[in-house]
Amino acid sequence: MIASSSRCQRVCSDPSPHSPYTNHLPEGRLNQASLDLLSGSDIQFHRHNRLDIALVKNLPIALIFLPASDIPTFVGEGRCELGITGQDVIAEHEALVPPTETTGVEEIMDLGFGSCKLQVQVPEAGELQTVEQLVGKNICTSFTALSEQFFRKLEGHDMNGKGNGDATEAQKLKTNIKYLGGSVEAACALGVADAIVDLVGKSSESCLVVLLRSRKQY
Repeated sequence: MIASSSRCQRVCSDPSPHSPYTNHLPEGRLNQASLDLLSGSDIQFHRHNRLDIALVKNLPIALIFLPASDIPTFVGEGRCELGITGQDVIAEHEALVPPTETTGVEEIMDLGFGSCKLQVQVPEAGELQTVEQLVGKNICTSFTALSEQFFRKLEGHDMNGKGNGDATEAQKLKTNIKYLGGSVEAACALGVADAIVDLVGKSSESCLVVLLRSRKQY
């Protein structure tokens, strides 16, 4: 049913009346808040150790525990009915795979937790003071698609990769975006990056967490 992870796959392949309703829940830092939400809704289940699927005892629902970043894919392709994840994860996914009227995910409810913001950050004692000074520099992040969008606009490119000058040169991003899956905040101190793009806020858990469903029609 619900999904998200800090940092859906239908149990039955056919959506028959006897198939469990599937929800994707996030692993990682958002997991406990999601579990508290289920508990408050009287959704009773027991998850066996090391298993990513749990059947709800009092309702025809299957819960699937996945990394938050995977949830928009499973929900968007209609492999599960609902998911829980952060808006930052959804935005990164849609930057890579733009949604259409019949594909992607639709946010249907604000779940009331998660409050981080995605920001460009530089060392406090450094010389860099504006984002314009970062053009052509090394940027480390877990959000490479959103970062590329941001710096492409900053460099004067349109979303098709074309710039205001010579087309051949303009299509190539001057700023070097590097992917890091974790410890992004250490990149500047270790000389890997001039700046980072990362979550800022309480526990850096996620942006606003939402309940989502697929746009796909059955």
